[in-house]
Amino acid sequence: MAKANKHLDHLEDRIILEGSQGGKDAIDVLKKMGDMLSGKDGPGVAVTTKWDGAPAVVCGIDPEDGKFFVGTKSVFAKDAKICKTQEDIVKFYGSGGGLAAKLSDSLRYLPASVKQGILQGDLMFTGDKKIETIDNERMITFRPNTITYAAQPNTQLGKDISRAKIGIVFHTKYTGDKMSNLNASFNVSKRDFTTGGDVWAERAEFQDISGVASFSKPDKNKYDAAIRMAEGSLKKAGRMADMIQSGKKPLQLDTEYMKFFNNYVKEGREIPSVQKAYDDYMKHLNDEFNKAYGKVSSTKAINRKTEMWASQIFFIIKNKDDMKMLIAAYMNLQKAKMMLVEKMKKVSSLRLFVDRGGGDYEATTPEGFVAIVNGQATKLIDRMEFSKLNFTIPKVW
Repeated sequence: MAKANKHLDHLEDRIILEGSQGGKDAIDVLKKMGDMLSGKDGPGVAVTTKWDGAPAVVCGIDPEDGKFFVGTKSVFAKDAKICKTQEDIVKFYGSGGGLAAKLSDSLRYLPASVKQGILQGDLMFTGDKKIETIDNERMITFRPNTITYAAQPNTQLGKDISRAKIGIVFHTKYTGDKMSNLNASFNVSKRDFTTGGDVWAERAEFQDISGVASFSKPDKNKYDAAIRMAEGSLKKAGRMADMIQSGKKPLQLDTEYMKFFNNYVKEGREIPSVQKAYDDYMKHLNDEFNKAYGKVSSTKAINRKTEMWASQIFFIIKNKDDMKMLIAAYMNLQKAKMMLVEKMKKVSSLRLFVDRGGGDYEATTPEGFVAIVNGQATKLIDRMEFSKLNFTIPKVW
C-alpha cells in the first residue's frame, strides 16, 4: 500500500513519544534550525510553512495508465478513491456537497499545473474568493479553514489570485511505479508544477527573502543558551523518557502524558511550572482511571485497573525527581522552539487574519512550520495561538 504523508509530531512531544532518542533528535533539529536562521545552514535541512488549507488534495499522473487523477488522502486507502473523470467524483462523493465540488474544480483545472508526477497540497480557494475591506483597505480574501488570507488586488500577487479559478499550496511529492507503492517526500521543486492563469500554485517552502526571520548575534546567544538548558534537562530525563515508553497503550504513563500536555493546549494555558505540572499530572492520572472504572463492571476488571493505578502512582512517587525533570525537559524544548517560531512567523507573502464574527478581523500569523532534518519532519507550531484559534473560531470547511 502507498505511504501517505503521515501525521507529524510536535518537536517537544518527541521526548514523550520516542524517549531519549526523540529528545536528541529534537535538539538536533533546534541546532540546525538555529544555524539556518544565522545564515550557516548546511545540507539535509529544509523548512516548509504550514498553510491552513482544506481539503488536502492529491493529484497528478497515475504511473500505471498515464491518466490524470485527483483525490483526497483516500487515494492511499485499501479501497482507493481515485478520480480520473467527473463521473468518478460523483460515484465516490456524490453530485453535491462541498468536497465533491472542490474535487470537481481540482480535476478541471489542476491538469494545467501538474503535468508529470504526483503532488499533494492544501486547497486554498476555488470559487469562494471575496473582495472585503479590512483595516480600511480593500483586499481580495479567501478562507479555506480557520485563517483568512488577504492580498491587495493591485499587486502582482493580488492580480494572480484574482485571475485564478483555483489556488493550491503543494507540500509533498510522491514517487513510484504504481499507485499502491508510492513513497512520500517533501522535495517539491518549482519544476514539478506551473502557476498562472486559471491556477495559482505555490510551494510550501519557507522563504525569508527580506531577512526578517534572521537571528542577530544577541538573538543567537539567547537561543543557544535555551538549547543548552534543554540539553541539560534531557540528559537527566533521558532514562525516565525511555522507561515510560509503552507503545501508546491506553492508561500508560507516556500516553497519559501526551493527553495531559494537550489539555493545557486545549485550555489555552501555558504549562505553569514543573511542580504545578507534576501535581496536575497526578490529578489527571487519577481522573483518567476513575473514568476507566466507570467503563467496566466485573470485580476482576476493576481490580486489574486498581492494580495498574497503584503501580503507576507508586512508580511516579518513587521517581518523583526524574518525573519532574521529564516535565522540565519538555518545557525547555518548548521554550527553545518558540524562539524559532516567533522569528519565522513574521514572514508571509499574504496578510493573515481571523474573523471573530461579523467582519471583525484580527491580524494573525502562519499556522506554523515543518522542519525537515535528515529526511525526518517535525512540526514547529505556536500551539497556544493556533490551537486556541482551532477551538474558538468556527470552521467553514
